[in-house]
Amino acid sequence: MDLCKKAFFSLFLAFCFVAPMYCVWLFERFFRTDPPFLINTFLGLLSVWIFLNLKKEYKWFFGFFAGLMWFYWIGFSFAYFGFPFLIPVIAIVVACIYMVIFACALWSENLWYRGICLVGLSFVHPFGFDWMVIDSFFAYSYFGVEKYEFALIVLGMIFWKKSNRDLRWKIAGCASIVWALSFHTIFVQQNKPLPFGVELFESNYSQDFKWQRENAQRITNEMIAKIKDSILQGVGLIVLPETAFPFVLEKSYYFSKLKELSKRAVLVVGSIREGDGGVYNSTYVFKDGGVWVMDKVILAPFGEKIPLPQWIVPYLESVFFGSGAKKILSGNHFGSFEFEGRVIRPVVCYEGTSPEAYENAPEYMIVISNNAWFDGSIEASLQKNLMKYYARKSKTTIMHASNGSRSFVVFP
Repeated sequence: MDLCKKAFFSLFLAFCFVAPMYCVWLFERFFRTDPPFLINTFLGLLSVWIFLNLKKEYKWFFGFFAGLMWFYWIGFSFAYFGFPFLIPVIAIVVACIYMVIFACALWSENLWYRGICLVGLSFVHPFGFDWMVIDSFFAYSYFGVEKYEFALIVLGMIFWKKSNRDLRWKIAGCASIVWALSFHTIFVQQNKPLPFGVELFESNYSQDFKWQRENAQRITNEMIAKIKDSILQGVGLIVLPETAFPFVLEKSYYFSKLKELSKRAVLVVGSIREGDGGVYNSTYVFKDGGVWVMDKVILAPFGEKIPLPQWIVPYLESVFFGSGAKKILSGNHFGSFEFEGRVIRPVVCYEGTSPEAYENAPEYMIVISNNAWFDGSIEASLQKNLMKYYARKSKTTIMHASNGSRSFVVFP
């Protein structure tokens, strides 16, 4: 019975710990808007407090449930490869991996040990999957999002915890937390409108529907019709989601059609490009009758690449993707294009949550996604939270067009 109580209590604390992300999901799912900064400011502080004060006897259950609630959706895509029974197995395996990580971070109840581990957790990326960014809990908050600001929050909590009745510790704790506040966000939190007109397409095709060859023409014709309608409305920049055209675009009739339409508006389109030994997940930019192609550079672990030793990769690829499946290749570098005097960097889905994509702090970025792979989960909200985090860090305005989730603009 004690074990059950410990498990339920750990479950409750784990949910409170990851609550900032579920708050993003709640407001995105039901209100189609961003969460109030005040709420996530409080929830972020609560997460830090829970981590610092958790009794180490709860570390295993807490780590398991935190990992499960955070990343239960990772295996959802296996349903489309004919392995739906693996979804709960993958969820449990992933939860166990994070259980070990959290157990190590919570091994000692020493506050300095806990604080160092909490700050360091954002640098722990199992299999190269870098979505466990604890400081991103404050993406939609009044606190800054730099690493040193997160460290100041943790330090302030430690000082407060150690204060007991010593007023000096309390003052030091308050000062540290106040220092981490972003006063620009508090007093000047007003998003400037985009300096140009843009149409971000939003579609809701299920992944199994997109993959059926007989539906490709219907999807494509609907996309072309939307493009024409946007052009008639005078939109200058039109952005379609990832793999909006679910075939090798350059070998189709629609390639020349898009070139022709681009004489009236700039088109940013997600599709597939054939390469030597495989295919690329690419962004096509059609402008003034010409075309620029930018291949996805950072592939999603397990979804597009298997981050395991090379001796086992071919076998796993043949099992899950089929012996005749083409390998997904990665591009060499990020590209950009110019629109109305502004330089815009287009990236594909997972890249929009990777720090490498924000090198040199681009002022504008386009992210195209297909979140239908993880329909019904919090994946799209985690993605949005991370995009907000990196947008604030790099002062980048992100225009996001998606299939299977909402399209929106993320302001810094």
